[in-house]
Amino acid sequence: MSESDNIIQELNTFVHTYAANSEFIRTTTVQQINATQAHLLMLLHSQSATNTVLADTMKLTNTVLADTMKLTKPAITKAIKNLITHGYVISTKDATDKRSVHYTLTPKGVKLAWQHEQSHQNLHHDISATVSNFTPEQQATIMTFLEQINHLKDNHS
Repeated sequence: MSESDNIIQELNTFVHTYAANSEFIRTTTVQQINATQAHLLMLLHSQSATNTVLADTMKLTNTVLADTMKLTKPAITKAIKNLITHGYVISTKDATDKRSVHYTLTPKGVKLAWQHEQSHQNLHHDISATVSNFTPEQQATIMTFLEQINHLKDNHS
């Protein structure tokens, strides 16, 4: 196996491990939510927690969530429906615009969003600890490599 094949294999292992450790949360009811749903919970939690005036300034609608997450509105709708079904999110029709629906977390949703955020923070801490084992020059090489890998699709579009 070539060194390039070894690197690709290690990258695949990292991606799968990262996904398994940070993108899925198993709840006490053994209901698994996917990455999109987990990130929606985190987004709803972070925006409502950091902006107490949010209710008056920016309503968390399907369009706002889709734009923020760079996903389609149908993808957001599907994810939100599952979160509502499992009691993590509630929807409320806008009092002035009945076509507009706003989303907020339930206490159960807040808890799950917090768990997902903790999972992210733990993984980021572990990655930072690993990266700190490399010299600044090696870190720069790793960064250059990752940037080039992330732009491969740009070269083939």
